[in-house]
Amino acid sequence: MASTQQIAKEYYDKGMSLVRANNIEMGINNLNMAKSIYEELGDTVQYVLALRGLAVAYGIMGYDTKMLYKCLDAFSLLDKNGIKGAKHLFYTTICNRYMLLEDYDSAINYGRMALQDLEDHGDEFEDNTPNHYLCACLNLAYSYLHINRFGDAEAFIKRAREIATKNDLHIHDLSLTVLQASYHHKIGDNQYVYDHIEELVSSIKGANITINDYIEDIKLIIETFCSMKEYEKAEAVAQSLDSYGTLSGDFYLKLHATKFYMMIYKDADEKEKYHQACVQYAENSIALSSKEAAKHLQEMDTAIALSIADTPIELL
Repeated sequence: MASTQQIAKEYYDKGMSLVRANNIEMGINNLNMAKSIYEELGDTVQYVLALRGLAVAYGIMGYDTKMLYKCLDAFSLLDKNGIKGAKHLFYTTICNRYMLLEDYDSAINYGRMALQDLEDHGDEFEDNTPNHYLCACLNLAYSYLHINRFGDAEAFIKRAREIATKNDLHIHDLSLTVLQASYHHKIGDNQYVYDHIEELVSSIKGANITINDYIEDIKLIIETFCSMKEYEKAEAVAQSLDSYGTLSGDFYLKLHATKFYMMIYKDADEKEKYHQACVQYAENSIALSSKEAAKHLQEMDTAIALSIADTPIELL
């Protein structure tokens, strides 16, 4: 029989897997179960990691207040228990949300806090890995690039690449490739982008796409191609994402692809294509809402059926 600790881990692992697969609500349910068990066990470290998973999930859903409450709960718990080296997990979560909201000054503030926590206390929290340092540097490079602080962006791209090379990390190869290309374009070196287009395309096609990990990278390369007036290349990237969404049956990917079409056609002043993309966006939104509604109905029917099964016959 599985121990309580093993059951909690199963809930946690499943919850994180569901969040990465963009099945957010089911992911939250599993993470909440894990959190409750870890609280009963008094396992503060795993409880904090479950809180982080919930904060990430709520951030993806756009529930910023819920996300922040989870982060604040974690900060309080970490301070109360004297646990150092884990605050960066929550600073990074907040940083990522500000990046998505395009508030890059705030993103930089929390990105620097994340990196500082790692530099000061990174060795004191056993779950820390080189990937945490890499993510902090990538976030800062991305944010500095968007406020045209190219020297800082270059420094963090270089630092991120050094961490990736030293530790043989390839999970963020796409991010590094896209950031490097965008940086060179912004400093006026478009030839670098042309020289590395094949590398960019192969990185995008070769990425094990998880929407929450890679959507900002894809957006950045599309922005770069649009800025270079290379609209056909930008459209090809959006089409690649669209095709992947169709093959995987992922309406979230298709919805993001349609957003990118709208962005490309508006920038290119392609009015007819832009209007068609707007219609497609509405249709994809409806399809996504219908899919989620069907899932919710199934969950409700299952819960009712289980409730009836547990009800004594004399009460029916």
